[in-house]
Amino acid sequence: MSAVLKPRSMIGEIEEYFRRFPDVPKEVVVKVELLSRGHWFTDAALAATKGSLVKSYRLFSYDLVPMDSLKRGEARQVPEWFYIFQGPYDLRPVMIQTTMDPSSPYIVDVVDGRLVLTEGGKIICNVSYPVEPTYYKKKFADGTLYHEVIAYGYFVTVFRQCQYWGPKEECRFCDINENARAMKDSKDFTLNAPVKKVEYVEEAAREVSRDALAMEGHQAGVRFLITGGTITKTLQGKTEDEFYAQYLRALKFGGPRRHVALQTNAKTKEETKWLHGEGMDEHNANMEVWDRNLFEWINPGKNRRIGYDEWVKRMVESVDVLGEFNVRPNFVGGIEMAKPHGFATIEEALKSTTAGIDFMMGHGIDPRFNQWRREPKTNLVKEHEQPPIPTEFYLRLMSNRYEIWKKYGLNLPLKRELNPSRRYMGNDHGTYDDFPLLMEAPWYQNVKVRTPEAVLQAAAGWKEPRALTIHGPAKD
Repeated sequence: MSAVLKPRSMIGEIEEYFRRFPDVPKEVVVKVELLSRGHWFTDAALAATKGSLVKSYRLFSYDLVPMDSLKRGEARQVPEWFYIFQGPYDLRPVMIQTTMDPSSPYIVDVVDGRLVLTEGGKIICNVSYPVEPTYYKKKFADGTLYHEVIAYGYFVTVFRQCQYWGPKEECRFCDINENARAMKDSKDFTLNAPVKKVEYVEEAAREVSRDALAMEGHQAGVRFLITGGTITKTLQGKTEDEFYAQYLRALKFGGPRRHVALQTNAKTKEETKWLHGEGMDEHNANMEVWDRNLFEWINPGKNRRIGYDEWVKRMVESVDVLGEFNVRPNFVGGIEMAKPHGFATIEEALKSTTAGIDFMMGHGIDPRFNQWRREPKTNLVKEHEQPPIPTEFYLRLMSNRYEIWKKYGLNLPLKRELNPSRRYMGNDHGTYDDFPLLMEAPWYQNVKVRTPEAVLQAAAGWKEPRALTIHGPAKD
């Protein structure tokens, strides 16, 4: 008779990572696991999302299952992110981007009247949801919700599709076109047009500014990110630069104290100068992966149109125009090890990407790392089985990034965004900001600060030196 295998305990694995990597914040270990393997919500946890800041499905799905497999209306109920904190490991609060997967071992549930994260019926930590901003309740005359125009006071997807079409052009990890189709097919969203109206973006931004003023008074400043798919030729009769510039002008000059980032292909120095004059304070030329061979394989359209060497050259030259650390390319952390052509070992992948981080930070570039979610309708996942990237890879890579961050004496990653937690608690989709904040930010060092509210209260009461605000307008 065959032996009955005991189910693997993910809590046991998490605790083993705690032991193996004592210098890595425990919060980072749990967050990496939740982003890698996704999570699920019980009916009770889903019912508790009422009034929370709902997930926008703004550009990518960030889910490990397709939208049409969600049968409880999850796409319009789950929060954009949630906070994990306290529990048996005394975790400090960090933000987790919602990543749906019903097969995940990690379950958000309600136990004894409180939201908790569980695995195998055991509680890992407490959970809470972000409250929706005031402007989330507003609609335009045609029924379009303001928050489907600008998500959580910051994210503005102005072109919901990409003109890199098919496996020979699209970035292989990307589900932007599939996600747009899924949103339209679901009929649950108020805005399905691929292009957002400039006047809607301008008006929604005014409401964001009003919310910020109500919270902070005359000191308020806000930050916006304009993003969308690549325009290889023209869209609505405009080139890519002309198309995105109209949104730059609407956001930058539509109100006071605004910091506007634009996310597109890498731009020449002359293009960057022109876009800067149109209102661009920051540029994100998302390179996705540092290794040359992987860049060519994973980004076929970007490689054909611009190429590896030219992409790097343009990022470096953009610093001359926008200043240090206002050039912030995104990398999809983990695709270095994607099957079948990615690195076979953690050591090889770490060596490559760590070298890239050092090169970029040494040239005034601030690389961001969105943790790969392995969305099911992307080319990478459809063409080859993609198991979760080893948690060890993420822990070591973000440890290396933190050491390079210290090497160059960089500033804390604070951002002047509408949502206070996004100013002081890093990003929800990766741990690149969590490392320096958990290790260095004063509000995280107090052993009594263990709830999201306490963190924000401590951060708001801290007298912020001007030098620490590098990704947004400086305080007066």
